[in-house]
Amino acid sequence: MSIDERLDLEFAYTSYGDSCRDLYSPSYRCRRPFGHDGVHAAGFGAKRVTWKHHPDHGPDAPPIS
Repeated sequence: MSIDERLDLEFAYTSYGDSCRDLYSPSYRCRRPFGHDGVHAAGFGAKRVTWKHHPDHGPDAPPIS
C-alpha cells in the first residue's frame, strides 16, 4: 500500500474533530488523526501536501523573537 493510499484511508476514517489540525502551518490544516506519528498531511490527489512537525513551535517552546 502506497503512502497516498494510507493517507486516503486515514482521512476517510478520521473525523474533523479527531484530526490533528496543525496550527503552525500558514496554509494547511493536517487531516491525520490527532497524535499521529510522522509528517502532517492535507489534501487529496495532486493537491495533497505533507510537511514536517515543528516541535520548536509547540506550547513549551521558547518565544520566537
